[in-house]
Amino acid sequence: MNKNLFLALSIGVILNGCASMMPERTTAVKRATETKEYDVSTKELITASIGTFQDLGYIIDVLNAEFGLITASKTQGTTTTRTNLEEDPFEAFFRALTGIEDNSDVIISPLTLSATITVKEISTDPFVSSLRVNFEGGDRKFSDLFFKSFFAALDKSLFLDQTID
Repeated sequence: MNKNLFLALSIGVILNGCASMMPERTTAVKRATETKEYDVSTKELITASIGTFQDLGYIIDVLNAEFGLITASKTQGTTTTRTNLEEDPFEAFFRALTGIEDNSDVIISPLTLSATITVKEISTDPFVSSLRVNFEGGDRKFSDLFFKSFFAALDKSLFLDQTID
């Protein structure tokens, strides 16, 4: 029994050590994930970006079309204060399990996400523009899938803008 426990702990330590040895992404890799080129003018790309932000629930904070800069923010969650935690069976079970006898209020603060888009012109004949987007919010890490879903929403916005015109 102790041998199996020791073996399991050893494997866990080795795997944890290997995971921490993986290098952080380089700036070039991050930039490639955050950037995409489009065959549209910068004006069309900025307009579609504004629409995408609004579709995703962001509020436009800064818009400077001359420099191709858009900054937006979004608040997730609400400020909540609860008392009488005994009324929540899960929390009562957790406290009983851990032995915590804390009956204080629970306050959940909202998380503010911010995003910045920079758009630049690559060529005018034919139109090619580049868009780079950065997201930040707390200690949250943004995955490749997160950026792919943002660019899919932007593609949809560009399509909708072109069908309306």
